Amino acid sequence: MVFTVHDAHLLALDAHDGQVDELGRDHYLARLRPVAEALRRFGPVAEMAGVLRDIVEDTRDHPDPERRYDVDRLRLLGVPEDVVAAIDALTRRPGEPYMSGLIRRAAADPLARLVQLAENSHDLAASAALAGHDPAKARSLREGHIRPARRMLLAAEAGDRAHGCRILF
Repeated sequence: MVFTVHDAHLLALDAHDGQVDELGRDHYLARLRPVAEALRRFGPVAEMAGVLRDIVEDTRDHPDPERRYDVDRLRLLGVPEDVVAAIDALTRRPGEPYMSGLIRRAAADPLARLVQLAENSHDLAASAALAGHDPAKARSLREGHIRPARRMLLAAEAGDRAHGCRILF
């Protein structure tokens, strides 16, 4: 059986059930689905990576072992290897620095970089909504994380002769 985009969305819905974002909205609906939809134009593998990008990081500490996902479990479920590799590159390790760890690793993987750029674009838009509730936090996120990460990711994209120079977000 082939793992499909539909399967990826169902898996994300189940894995993130009950999780909310910083504004209290459903994590799948507010963060995962919009990024996956933005990635749809890059093909099914990009959309799968987009909707599953948080699955390992967000479930690793779940009290129910059946609700935890790691890269090996994703492989057993039939998730394509390039999607698994991108998810691994997009998963922040415990205690890892954001820029020199997660963003540097994501920038090195073409699919992970594409997904991270889509998420970054979504986060820029979301920071405007957050500014209505907490302007200082929105500014701190935008200037301390979102924009510096975007610069690093775009530089990696521009320097990638094989995959780079895609029309991005």
